[in-house]
Amino acid sequence: MKKILTTLALVCATLSSQAQDPNFYIYLAIGQSNMVGQAPLTAEDSIVSERFLNLTASDCDTHPTGKWRKAVPPLARQWTKLGPTDYFGRTMLENLPKDKKVGTLLVAVDGCAIDMFHPQLTDPWVGKNLPDWQRNEINCYAGKPLERLVTLAKQAQKDGVIKGIILHQGETDAYNETWPQKVKELYEYLLKELNLKAEDCPIIAGEPVGDEYNGVCKHSIPTIQTLPQWIPTSAVVSSKGCPPLNDNLHFNHEGYVKLGKRYAYAMLKFMGINAKDETQGSQIVSQDAGFEVSGLLMDTPNHNGDVLLIKSEKPYKQIEVVSYSGQTICTYNTKNKEAKSFMLPMKGISDKTLVIVVHATDGTSTTKQIKL
Repeated sequence: MKKILTTLALVCATLSSQAQDPNFYIYLAIGQSNMVGQAPLTAEDSIVSERFLNLTASDCDTHPTGKWRKAVPPLARQWTKLGPTDYFGRTMLENLPKDKKVGTLLVAVDGCAIDMFHPQLTDPWVGKNLPDWQRNEINCYAGKPLERLVTLAKQAQKDGVIKGIILHQGETDAYNETWPQKVKELYEYLLKELNLKAEDCPIIAGEPVGDEYNGVCKHSIPTIQTLPQWIPTSAVVSSKGCPPLNDNLHFNHEGYVKLGKRYAYAMLKFMGINAKDETQGSQIVSQDAGFEVSGLLMDTPNHNGDVLLIKSEKPYKQIEVVSYSGQTICTYNTKNKEAKSFMLPMKGISDKTLVIVVHATDGTSTTKQIKL
């Protein structure tokens, strides 16, 4: 009897040690090179709380795949650098109760399209004739990044609770409405595979380097900003004020720190926690685009073609018209500080899908995609 009791005690202890911890909050981090991280590390970056962990997803790492370890960067692969995930996790901990832990699961490949994460498109995309450097990164996930993400996410759920997803992808292909649609399909797939509810697992996307730094992929921003129109439980954090490296494509150390914090502030907001924004000016794009486009109207005395009437909720200083492919077609400025409406001449614009970007006088920008 004593042996039986001892055995039962050991079994109970083992089960207890393997039980899911409801105070362990886990976040999936998905994307391309800016999610991988490209900024050189500093000595301060190595100082990480014992409550911030990372689940190693890559086989190209000094840490065992599928094992938790303290989230000392780099988090993506052994040769990578600092990215937004690092200060996302730290900022989450700073604003959560002391009994909470934060874990991240990062799967990202430089230069990948959203197709690599799409359940129906991942195999064709991975099977393409890709450059050697990109093929090597994919092989770090045994050639199947999406499968590795899902497998390890299910494993992570045995240890804690998945509370959200952060996404930094779009520089490659976020120039038309197929991108947010694919992100929506990926999001719904992950929710189903991991048995999660959308309201319990929001997805936060980040903008690439913006116009203020002449960002190489700035034209993808209008499409990325439409994501909350496709996914109610999503938000987009601004890259405004996040400086880049000399390539104007990847953020520098300061840029990743700011961006990571903004991801955290947006995630905390979904959790009902209002954290003080220390990055000064991070804009979170909501579902409401903030203006309306009423459609083709009339001929005007000074114009031979139709016009679009654009009505803004806020006074604007600039209207930008972007094509389906992400190229700026035209830009209109106003010196009237009270202007809230604008007649956009359509002569010479042949595109059937446009993104209208309204830059308000208060420094915010809102977008809306329209089909003619």
